[in-house]
Amino acid sequence: MFLGALLAFVAWRSSMRLLREKPLSRRLPRLAALVDLLLLPGLFVVSGALLRQAMIGLDLPEAQEPVYALTLLLAYLAAGWALARLIEVMLVDRVEEDISERVPKIVIGLIYVAMLLLALGMFLWRRGYSFTGVWVSTGVAAGVLGFALQKTLTDLFSGIALGIERPFRLGDWVELTNGIVGQVVDLNWRATRLRGWDNSTHIIPNSMMAGQPIKNLHDAQHLYSPWYFVKIPAEVDPRFTCALLLDAALRCESVLKFPYPVVRLNDGASQPYTYMVWVHMNNYPAMFRAREELYREIHLALRDAGIEVAADVQELRMRRAHKVNAEPPSIELALRSLAIGALLTDEEIARAAASSEYCHFNSGQVILAEGAASDSFYVVAGGLVEAAVTLTNRTRKVTETLGAGQYFGMNAMLTNDPSFLEYSAKSDVNLIRIDLKCVRDILSARPELAERFAPIIKQRLDVAEAARSASRQETRRLSVWDVR
Repeated sequence: MFLGALLAFVAWRSSMRLLREKPLSRRLPRLAALVDLLLLPGLFVVSGALLRQAMIGLDLPEAQEPVYALTLLLAYLAAGWALARLIEVMLVDRVEEDISERVPKIVIGLIYVAMLLLALGMFLWRRGYSFTGVWVSTGVAAGVLGFALQKTLTDLFSGIALGIERPFRLGDWVELTNGIVGQVVDLNWRATRLRGWDNSTHIIPNSMMAGQPIKNLHDAQHLYSPWYFVKIPAEVDPRFTCALLLDAALRCESVLKFPYPVVRLNDGASQPYTYMVWVHMNNYPAMFRAREELYREIHLALRDAGIEVAADVQELRMRRAHKVNAEPPSIELALRSLAIGALLTDEEIARAAASSEYCHFNSGQVILAEGAASDSFYVVAGGLVEAAVTLTNRTRKVTETLGAGQYFGMNAMLTNDPSFLEYSAKSDVNLIRIDLKCVRDILSARPELAERFAPIIKQRLDVAEAARSASRQETRRLSVWDVR
């Protein structure tokens, strides 16, 4: 019986190559795979039985158990391989000539690995082994092997992810971020293979393919719809231009009439005007011929209408540059532009300007110290001046911040008392310093000006005295009458 089964398998494998010019495995692949699934495991069982009988004849009974275990293992593995082969044939038999429907090699490989692992698991279960024990015993070795093959395993699992998710199929044209354009011809354990227009092959690691944006241009069964831009002079009526470009697109044989081409004015805010021509082709490879035909028809249409494609228009204007004068204006002009200029006559402004000078203080620099006698009247021409008073606890209290057009040093105009506030530059400050004698002469001739300055001095005194009072320092409060 054993000999008959062996002879049947040999006869079956021989007959696969004797039918006409094609082997049976190519003419009837599903039938061949199914018969292999039925006979191949039996071949190992028969061979193992014959070998055990030989061991008995040689008086080697202790070798029967190892032979039996090996026979059982090979039978299970053969059954797993034959089952995987049957699945492969069922998947790829009907699509062998269509690359777009082919199953990637990595998927076929996963099927074989899964079936062989299933067969190995069945063998271990039949022999009474524990899956948990096998897993733990091989865990350390698997960890070391995984660390050594880190890059290879990264490509492997990236390929598995690409095969399951399928962002592209075999036969699709894809464009990568580095500019490579190619047709996907294979996806295996390590890399994806792209065939370029020059018939060269780009081998891209799976980890790189899975880690970058991919533009899928699809295969020959997918419409490709690009748009192109044409620049036309602004003097041409946009309605006439759109009709002209649309007529040119409809005359192209390689451009689909449905969906119909679309022409739009894309940018009419700058010269020349930019028009968008949106067309549809059968697929991406057909784009090259269709694009050439479209440009040729647009050229003929514009030439017959007496229109030329416009170049970019750039306008250049030139003028004589003015010399920048960074010097401050004259003191007289500065006084006229400030608020104090409205209080003085032209003659008084001229007198004040003649006895004045510009002075500059850096940020943080003290202009007039508290308790110091002022010999000038200061007008802030630019920057910020901070007024502060020192309290009894030796802290400094800011009472006022003066900006451009404001002034200080008025206390010295009326009395010989030292300054009750400290004035310092909060930023870089430009001041107009007017001689005190000139200001006193103007005030003596115009008492009404003294009336305007008195409330300002009174307010500053009150603020300073209020700050001191808060720090428990007794001061005598002066009335407006006392100040006058």
